Amino acid sequence: MEYSAEQSEVSERHVKEHTIISIPRKLKKKVVLLEVIANDFSMNKSYTEKEVNTILYNWYDDFVILRRYLVDYHFLKREDDGSLYYKLDK
Repeated sequence: MEYSAEQSEVSERHVKEHTIISIPRKLKKKVVLLEVIANDFSMNKSYTEKEVNTILYNWYDDFVILRRYLVDYHFLKREDDGSLYYKLDK
């Protein structure tokens, strides 16, 4: 996956060996980091919460906060009953 210059800059500062070492405080940089993480999800595929958690745990121990951010910032959509997640086209 090729990153934009902005994604590369944020990744270099906040990610080491595909693991988040810190979450940016500034909203703009946080959203850029979420874009990078969202690339691990495929379009037109549904994910169970367990599958989402597994993908996100590879990034960060507090996968719950990542899942919340991805939903809140519209990178993932969650069914109302929480049963499935989908990547949104941004």
